[in-house]
Amino acid sequence: MNGEGKLIDTNILVHAYVLSDDRKHAIAKDIVQELWDEGGGITTLQNLCEFFFVVTKKVERPIPVPKAKAIVNYLMNTSQWQVIDRDELTFLRAIQLVEQYRIPFWDALISACMLQHGIGTILTEDVGDFKKVKEIQAVNPF
Repeated sequence: MNGEGKLIDTNILVHAYVLSDDRKHAIAKDIVQELWDEGGGITTLQNLCEFFFVVTKKVERPIPVPKAKAIVNYLMNTSQWQVIDRDELTFLRAIQLVEQYRIPFWDALISACMLQHGIGTILTEDVGDFKKVKEIQAVNPF
């Protein structure tokens, strides 16, 4: 991919599917809808795991498990989205990022996965730690 594409972080997916903040929901929904329409959606398996947990347990109005499962299944099985994952080398790179930039491990793991797959940009509400990784551009769409 060579720096092409934008990874969609968990919080963007959550805002797209759960109405807790009208403004953020509208923006996130537009982002995700455009990716459904035009393709090019990228996320990690870790993001989908987090998404499922958050939307079924951690929000004020949880999504029923069957609906959340359907969303995740569709994201994993459509040509419009690419779901990337990690391996042993990604894990080791994440540890290196924790050491180098002093970022939380789970953000480092997403960052390492992005770097391994040549993805240079992440759309996220939590830009702070991702911005520390020089090879990644973190963009808050809100």
